[in-house]
Amino acid sequence: MDKKKIKISERFNFRAFIGDISVYSGGNVLLLIFGCIQILIIPKYLSVENYGYWKLFGLYSGYTGILHFGFIDGLLVRWAGKGLDQIGNKIGTAFKFLFFQQLFTILPLCLIFYVLFASYRPLRWISLTILVYAFIFNLTTFFRFTAQALRQFKNLTLVNIFTRITFLLLIIYLFTFDYFDYHNIIYGYLLASIIGLAMLVFWFRKYLPSSERSFSRLLSYGKKNIGVGIFILLGNFVSILFLSIDRLMVSSFFTIEKFAIYGFAVAIITIAYTFILSISQVFFPYLSGFSPQLQRHAYRLAKPAIILSWAAVLILYFPLAKLIEFHLSQYFRSLRIIQLLICTVGFGSLIQILHINYYKIYHRQREYFIWGVTVLAISAALNFLAIRVWGNLTSVAVATVISFSMWYVVNELRLKQIVNQSNQQLQKDFLAILGYSSAFWLSSFVIKGFVTQMLIYMALFLILTWFLFHSQIKQLKAMIRSKRC
Repeated sequence: MDKKKIKISERFNFRAFIGDISVYSGGNVLLLIFGCIQILIIPKYLSVENYGYWKLFGLYSGYTGILHFGFIDGLLVRWAGKGLDQIGNKIGTAFKFLFFQQLFTILPLCLIFYVLFASYRPLRWISLTILVYAFIFNLTTFFRFTAQALRQFKNLTLVNIFTRITFLLLIIYLFTFDYFDYHNIIYGYLLASIIGLAMLVFWFRKYLPSSERSFSRLLSYGKKNIGVGIFILLGNFVSILFLSIDRLMVSSFFTIEKFAIYGFAVAIITIAYTFILSISQVFFPYLSGFSPQLQRHAYRLAKPAIILSWAAVLILYFPLAKLIEFHLSQYFRSLRIIQLLICTVGFGSLIQILHINYYKIYHRQREYFIWGVTVLAISAALNFLAIRVWGNLTSVAVATVISFSMWYVVNELRLKQIVNQSNQQLQKDFLAILGYSSAFWLSSFVIKGFVTQMLIYMALFLILTWFLFHSQIKQLKAMIRSKRC
């Protein structure tokens, strides 16, 4: 590392950054365990059809964040890296605006959906519960983003853990007393979410009273933050749509049972994104305070670390596949889909942790949105083509892998000048992801016996890592030993 880089790195407290990631990701290890327990219980004891409705609720509830119109994203950008003494007196005003904005947005939608889906009761019930969840979710997101901006990850981790424990206990209660159906599971999920929101309200309670009495000034404050966050919101919404376009297609063109099979595969993949999102959320407030030189340096260091972490985690697929084969045999058909979709996590990790955050930092949200919509349209076309030509779930998964690789390449090319990367480095990183993916597919598709599969993949992983990232690993080791970036 040259003197210039050393001088830049001195401005970044690597110990604090790793500490926050350790706390937040450590908490997410528990969330991972709770998630795995839920996956062992819910699909096992629900019928495939009922599980399909549960996953349908999960799919469409993921879009509810758009109903704050970018207000919360605007707050995060303006508050990131600041102290409580700087923004404490603004929390109450922001919460007041969001509370009433949510009421005036969601109540009319409830009436519309109640009338619109009158002839199809399951869909009407699910749509109304999604809107209830939207109100809870957006208020919760406000407090989460506030804690994230203030870098208060310990308390946020405790809230996350307690909420998941509550939901898990409710699942066990419903199972034990024979109330186990998708209606009650959704009610339990809403109740756990309300408890999580109540904890966050209690945490920030002394900052919630608002001194703002003027409706016009409150409205002006809301519009100002929406103006800042609207393209961040749209970009995030494009990301959510991109991550779920395959499920939207499957839910539209296949039976609820086949959607359940595909949804189960996605549920397994979603576990990985628990860690991805936690790292991304910790990374952003730190990245906001970096100098441009340090931001470029952080990008070059983080990229190989993310690729290596994803490639190492792929080994967990093999015992997981064996567990699904014996415990959840009705979802055995999901394994081929998981084998394909798990490789999208490599591209998705880089997009979520690096690309999205760098678009935000350099105020290129509009550009991100435009290119995101373009790739989303291509992804939808690929998925539709796969369904029309081959008509099976595996073809949809293949189209999704291709879509992720395209989005990754587009973002890398758009950010190339910002992060000062050469074409040679871009090609090397792309080939690294393809190399690890190919090694995984070779081990899982061709080789028989999960122990042999694991050993073969581990050997290929070590060989590829030595050739591709030998120098970067040395640099990362030196950085960790010195406790500075």
